[in-house]
Amino acid sequence: MKLVINGQDRSADLGAELAAAAQQRPAGQKPYAMAEAISALRLQAVASEAAYGAELLRLLRYRDNVDTLPFEIPRKRGWLGAATARIKRVLWKVLRYQHDRITNRQNLINHLYSSALECEHRQRAQEIRELQRRLAALEEKLK
Repeated sequence: MKLVINGQDRSADLGAELAAAAQQRPAGQKPYAMAEAISALRLQAVASEAAYGAELLRLLRYRDNVDTLPFEIPRKRGWLGAATARIKRVLWKVLRYQHDRITNRQNLINHLYSSALECEHRQRAQEIRELQRRLAALEEKLK
């Protein structure tokens, strides 16, 4: 494994540490993966600014929601790590209602912003179509 950070080869000092950390991870555990259809990497493939704007708005609608779904709490090894993880799980259960209230408000704000952007995008597209129609009519009169 070759590890380059900021143009410097750091394989010697960080490589062994990263390899050891990777060995400690459970074999069946997969990292969080975003579905390709809603990945922001799709923005790299668009051909024009108009397509970029349309794709960005489509992705924004999928991604404007904050959730408080249960998740795996990472823990350190040993009894201290297990105790800390247990405390974190209990605190999450006790305080989850507060998180739900906050995320509900944030979701409302995110949804309003997404809707405002979509509305502005539609309005601009309508204005462009109207201007194109008027320009075509003027060009037809000049012929």
